[in-house]
Amino acid sequence: MLVVDDDPDTAELFAAALSACGARVVTTTSAPDALRALAAEAPDVVVTDLAMPGADGYWLVNEIRNLADDRVRTLPVVAVTAYGREHFRSRALAAGFADHLVKPVDPEALCLAVARAVGR
Repeated sequence: MLVVDDDPDTAELFAAALSACGARVVTTTSAPDALRALAAEAPDVVVTDLAMPGADGYWLVNEIRNLADDRVRTLPVVAVTAYGREHFRSRALAAGFADHLVKPVDPEALCLAVARAVGR
């Protein structure tokens, strides 16, 4: 699993929660770093913040969906954001995210969203 958040503390918090659920987690703090990590090894799911400086979560999901590698291109991507209104959720789902969670995220809710995204 790949966790992407420009706040290293948040990335580590998500990684700890997901590790407690049995996931093997790699973290990055930017969307370009996430693409490099995906080129090295395709995880089962990506969890990404939406609002990051420079390349944001929308940029990342768009780049993933346009990759040549079928395994990576079809990865479920879960959006995590401080923006909780319904139109933000609708926009995220329309952009290709599997789910949309609002910060602060309950660790159990994060694990359940990831499990749903990968069909477990």
